[in-house]
Amino acid sequence: MAGLVVLSLVTALAVLLAFKWTADQRALVKAKRAMQAAIFEMRLFNDDLAALLRAQGEVLRHTLRYLRLSFAPTLWLIIPMLALMLHMEFHFGYAGLALGEATLVKARFAVGDEGGRGGVPNGAPPETATRATLEGSDGLGIETPGVWLPSAHEIAWRIRPRTPGSYEVRLHINGAVLSKTVLVSEAVARRSPVRPDTGFVDQLLYPSEPPLPGGTGLTAITIGYPERPFTVAGWNIGWSGVYLVLTLLFALVLKGPFNVTM
Repeated sequence: MAGLVVLSLVTALAVLLAFKWTADQRALVKAKRAMQAAIFEMRLFNDDLAALLRAQGEVLRHTLRYLRLSFAPTLWLIIPMLALMLHMEFHFGYAGLALGEATLVKARFAVGDEGGRGGVPNGAPPETATRATLEGSDGLGIETPGVWLPSAHEIAWRIRPRTPGSYEVRLHINGAVLSKTVLVSEAVARRSPVRPDTGFVDQLLYPSEPPLPGGTGLTAITIGYPERPFTVAGWNIGWSGVYLVLTLLFALVLKGPFNVTM
């Protein structure tokens, strides 16, 4: 929670500065006041159909104007916020592996036609999969040999942590040795559930580890981290819900001292 509070405060300050520097503050004030006046008019003349319809049209018109004025700061904010939240997901979205609790490490193979290089023909395991092995390290045991999962085109191993710490498992496949990080800890830290291939979108979505080298026939190595719950009043709203609510509250509290209209 402490980390989320700090990041929410920093984000709220960025939001306020973006609105202060890139939005027409006077026009925003006029648009908000006009919307409020039209809403009051709807309440005062709710027995006059013509006046009510006219007031509703005014509310819609001024709302669209307000959204247009808010478009510039939104453009400045959306890409940095998405990038920040993407990285926050790997710090706050997953819990570390618990001692003695088993999970799976999976290697996902590319799907190809019969005889396709590195592909999986008709759901059968490729030759490289049948020879793939997983090597653990001290404090992290490999309990099963690789099991082929034809529907997912994956081979899976069951691992079980024995002591807390940061580890690597090493996948020996097709003459290459590919590593995958494993974190056994409840502390807030960067976790990598997926080591992706070299595709741009996959690297963008899973930036915690360098991509897999080409020529291995793999599209990803994954590990089953449990999700970290964030429960408020009995509801699990997740870290992103906590972060966005705190950001909004900080922005509402600080907009007066910063003299900003949002």
